[in-house]
Amino acid sequence: MKIPIINDTHFGARNDSPVFIDYFLKFFEEDFFPYCKENNIKDVIHLGDFLDRRKYVNFNTLNQVRTRFVEPLSAQGIRMHCILGNHDTYFKNTNEVNSLQEIFDDRFVVYDKPSLIEFDGVSFTMIPWINKENYEETMDFMEKNSSPILCGHLELNGYQVLQGVMFENGMSDESLRKYETVLSGHFHMKQHKNNVHYLGTQYQITFSDLNVPKGFHVFDTSDRSLEFIENPRKMFYSLEYDDEKTTSEEILSEDLSKYAGCFVKIFVNNK
Repeated sequence: MKIPIINDTHFGARNDSPVFIDYFLKFFEEDFFPYCKENNIKDVIHLGDFLDRRKYVNFNTLNQVRTRFVEPLSAQGIRMHCILGNHDTYFKNTNEVNSLQEIFDDRFVVYDKPSLIEFDGVSFTMIPWINKENYEETMDFMEKNSSPILCGHLELNGYQVLQGVMFENGMSDESLRKYETVLSGHFHMKQHKNNVHYLGTQYQITFSDLNVPKGFHVFDTSDRSLEFIENPRKMFYSLEYDDEKTTSEEILSEDLSKYAGCFVKIFVNNK
């Protein structure tokens, strides 16, 4: 059984930019949903931060998400299993009030507390955002269960938040060593250390994502492998201009259509 895993979709990012929401949803429409249809996918796991804003929602963003993401999921008969991320919760010290249960409770399976689920005979530990209120409950739950796979929205020491930015104010990953595989959202940089896989975002959100591989992952319950399927679409480009090496006529003669609707930084070395 193949289970696609997505995370940190951050719908509504960049101040509810219409450009970014369209870029995000095109990935799902043109890459993710066709994959799900071709492979007869019935379950998808989301590792938190479905929407970007914690305090409120923009109704145009919500309309785009409903018509271009939620309804296509339902049309294909796909159940989405959502772990709460920190951007999904209204308060910082509790998961009690969250956007997923307020808006999508009848559409998604939402995990607001530590839970065990099973797919094709493989047990998964589902760990929502850990905060002051649920810390002890979560640590006790993880200590007592023997599931081989943990899915969470974790804030761990020694991992990169973004490319080149290390995080040192969170949990140690030592308590997670008992698991065969740990799959986490939260940090946007795709990375792997020991048994922990931070999956990164499906697409570029800021310029720090430049040249960082983006895409989604597929967990196969038959051999417990994790496949990465890369997203070819980019939002950010970096170009160099040097008129001692290239003339402006040569540059303008190139096909520039791939930069349409994107953000481009041009570094002028010589002019």
